[in-house]
Amino acid sequence: MTLQPTAGEIVAITTTDSEPLLLVYRSNDDHVTGVLLADLATETLHRLRASERNTATRRQLAQAIGRTDDLMSFTVPLTDCALVERDSSCPEPFEGGDR
Repeated sequence: MTLQPTAGEIVAITTTDSEPLLLVYRSNDDHVTGVLLADLATETLHRLRASERNTATRRQLAQAIGRTDDLMSFTVPLTDCALVERDSSCPEPFEGGDR
């Protein structure tokens, strides 16, 4: 079974040189949609870091961010994503990831 990121998890986009970090707020069998961490306000990043071990809070935060119209969202193929963190465990790649 292929691991799939869920709302609130952070992935790196592996098809770019800088591997920008993406906060996932929606995913399906083929694609991941989220917002770049670099586009988030400082207070939002602080709340995201503070909720690191609280998966439910992190999902709620990610979904709230996904509903805002003023942020750019990105949709990328699942195979172009590598897990950065999942419930504070050690990083591991999704299928197709390089890490």
